[in-house]
Amino acid sequence: MQIQRSVWLLASVAALLLVPAELAMAQEGGGFADNAMEVSRYFEGDDAELADWDDGPVDYIMLDYERDEWKKLDSEEHRRQFIGWFWGRRDLDGRDDTQEFRGGFYQRVAHANQRYREFPRGWRSDRGRVFVTLGPPSGGARRISLVGYGRCNAEYGEQWIYYTSQMANVAGQFGEFQVLFVENGPSQFEICEPSMMGIGGWPLYVMDAMEVTNTAVVVDNTTEFLAGRAAGRATVAIKDVVARTEALEVPLAEWGNEGVAGTVLVPIELPLRDLLFEPGGASLIARLVVDVRMVAMGANEGPSERYEWAVEVGPEDAQAIAGGSLRTAIALPAPVGGYSVQARVLEPISGTAWTWEGPLEVRDDGTSVSPPLVGGKLLRLRADGEIATLGRATGRLTQGEPFSVVSWVRGFVPLPEDVKLAVMDAAGNEIALEGLQIDFGDGGGAGPLVIQAVAPSATPGEYILRLETGQGAAPVETRIRIE
Repeated sequence: MQIQRSVWLLASVAALLLVPAELAMAQEGGGFADNAMEVSRYFEGDDAELADWDDGPVDYIMLDYERDEWKKLDSEEHRRQFIGWFWGRRDLDGRDDTQEFRGGFYQRVAHANQRYREFPRGWRSDRGRVFVTLGPPSGGARRISLVGYGRCNAEYGEQWIYYTSQMANVAGQFGEFQVLFVENGPSQFEICEPSMMGIGGWPLYVMDAMEVTNTAVVVDNTTEFLAGRAAGRATVAIKDVVARTEALEVPLAEWGNEGVAGTVLVPIELPLRDLLFEPGGASLIARLVVDVRMVAMGANEGPSERYEWAVEVGPEDAQAIAGGSLRTAIALPAPVGGYSVQARVLEPISGTAWTWEGPLEVRDDGTSVSPPLVGGKLLRLRADGEIATLGRATGRLTQGEPFSVVSWVRGFVPLPEDVKLAVMDAAGNEIALEGLQIDFGDGGGAGPLVIQAVAPSATPGEYILRLETGQGAAPVETRIRIE
């Protein structure tokens, strides 16, 4: 299991350079027509390739559990049944087959194709996605100067205003909000979030409005789709899983909440079961974007850092995800002092975001080692040696099972000969460990100490795992259970 870190800007530029002319030509097909009937015929007509229907504009409004059901289908007959069920549960009036919502949806797609000529074109553009999902801006759209507008600094752009009091699906939940698009070139616009993410970043409030809208338009939440059965209004509960915003757990009690020697540590923990994994060759991949902003106490602005992580899981590890967590810490250079830190982890595909804000301190002296985390799976951020691990603070180990121990070290570089890991029973007797491998991902005086070992043969029960690092640092302990 691995985590890979990549560079957003370089990856984006490379992708643009590799776009073939044939792809641009393909956008002139029926999916980009400016007539709603032709667009719907292209995606759902008798000659349509229904296997790719979920890659069309409906991708913007599909709920997670609907997408899961769609991917299980393997026949055209079942796919057509699903499409009927999909639109039917969004039909405001189930007494006829008019399907007003479907008609309005494809009218918005056709309008986007007609108006937005950038690349990607029409409904695939950033402006197209907002228009298709939220509809026309209730407060209008206007061309404005974005000079000095935070991270959206540009000569020109577009500002769309939405008054949620006039939006039936989100009325009263957000108030007034704006959507900014930076003009990167002639008729070339891209979404922008001015405070942290900049150009290409989707503001959290926009994603929230889309989430609420996509959920609200489903007027029938009780009918389950069953392949081979005509869509009806049965009473079967379905769990609705949609893009959302969650609190980002920051386990300060375990990691410690301070930096040392010019480095601040921002610990992060989030449940892996909430991630959306995609097929990636022989593995499953979940992609994350991480933004961290630090503001010195008493200041109004501060630097921010962006990371891209790709959590890669082999098929044999898939079952371990459900109960596990992604645990890591970001080490950022910072002078001595106190900071207000904002951390945000975003999964771009599903729109799910985790956010946290809190104070952290950087001290000018002392050494420290955090209590170790114990788990059976190890994740590496390969670019710079950062480490994350699966599992909880109280590790559950099976006799003879390889396991990993991760502890953050601050203020010194531990020497392998000084590092000692031991398992102690209730009487204080030491139980020998085999297969010890020691690695320190130095982060400039602060980094993860990783030890791999094999769980000992011992009577099932609870034990104490003690870590010594030398260099004058006090030993640290954590509780484990051997089964």
